[in-house]
Order: sequence, then C-alpha cells, then structure tokens
Amino acid sequence: MTQILKARPRRTVLVVEDALTTRCILEQFFARANCEVLQASDPDTALTRLKSVSVDAVILDLRLADDRSGLDVLEQMRLDERLASVPVVVLTGVSQLDRAEEDIIERHGAHLLYKRFGYREVVHQLEQILTAVAA
Repeated sequence: MTQILKARPRRTVLVVEDALTTRCILEQFFARANCEVLQASDPDTALTRLKSVSVDAVILDLRLADDRSGLDVLEQMRLDERLASVPVVVLTGVSQLDRAEEDIIERHGAHLLYKRFGYREVVHQLEQILTAVAA
C-alpha cells in the first residue's frame, strides 16, 4: 500500500472515534500501513490510554457522542509536556466547523481532515505528517 510507514519501525496510532464501525475501518487501514492501532470511544478513555502508552500520532473525531469533542483531548494533550508534540489529526464528517473549533485546531497545531475524502487519504496524510516530523 505505502512505502513510507513500511520502511520505518511500526508506529502506534490512537484513534478516538465514537462510532465503532469507523474505528474498525480506520484500524484496518492503519494496520495495512504497518501501524499498531489503539482505540478509544471517548475523551476519558483516550486520555487514560495516552497516559499509559507512548503513541506516534492521534486521530481525533471532532464531535463525539454526548456532546463531547475530540478537541477536549487535543487541549489536554497540549498541556502535557510528554504529549505536547505528538501529531494530531482532527477528523470530521461535518461540512463546516464553528470558528471556535477552527481556532482550537489552529492554535494547537493539529491537522484537519474531512471524512468525505476517505480513509485512505487519512492514512496518506498521516504518513506525510509523520515523515515531516521525523525530518
């Protein structure tokens, strides 16, 4: 599928997504790109995983169940010195973000991707981000 991640050591990606089907699809795509995938369905689980395991990148669903947001995880990550530089991709199915959401994403140096572009594109973009970080 892709050579960038296969040529490098196996990377660990945390996928924070409330929809089980989407989490499983993303896991399959990242597994094919030689990534180990950890899953979380809510911000609390995500933050617990981030405290216990080292990750190379985080994929955050923008709007989670129960009026929760992946941006809550992003903000907490940036307050933690150990997680402050971990690349984050905010993934969303909405067509337009609120200005406040855009500001948070920009302020914390996260990348925004839309689900409508497909999961292969998510993997591709993450490969580019990780390659740039490693350079």
